[in-house]
Amino acid sequence: MEEYINVYRELIKVLEERFNHYRDGVKRLDEAWVSYRNAVNDLKREWDSEYPLIESRVNQLRNGIEGLRKQIEEAEVKREIGLIDEDSYNKLINELNNAMSELSKMYDEAKELLNELENGLMNHWIRSIDVSTVSQDTVENLVKNLEEARASGQISEETYNRLKRDLNLLTKALQAYSLLLKS
Repeated sequence: MEEYINVYRELIKVLEERFNHYRDGVKRLDEAWVSYRNAVNDLKREWDSEYPLIESRVNQLRNGIEGLRKQIEEAEVKREIGLIDEDSYNKLINELNNAMSELSKMYDEAKELLNELENGLMNHWIRSIDVSTVSQDTVENLVKNLEEARASGQISEETYNRLKRDLNLLTKALQAYSLLLKS
């Protein structure tokens, strides 16, 4: 009978070895997940604080383009009333159009990169949210606080729109999690 028990003791040793392997693996995954979530939240916090400045710099390019358009209009008026001759006008318009083309390219690239980074970070942020620890009441309070901050002028319209979008995404994630729990 002892041999019979020893066979199962050996089986338990093998099982314990496999269990320990997977327990260690789960522990490593948990540590990686915490590290990932912390990294995402740190980067998102940094991004949220710098986004208005970055966006305003991108918008400076757009404003520069508008400034060049106004200069083109002014040059046309000057030509029409005789303050500038045709050759000077053509040279100036050519320079302004070249500058506007270059600024437009820079603006398009910067705007595309801004959107790409924003979308990439949002994808990570949504994945990192532990919806099991966030309640619908918490989100509703955040929305209420956001609306109050907007109404009192504490935040800009751009910041309001970004935070509102974040809260809408969080609400959708909570709804999806709630549906998963019901199934």
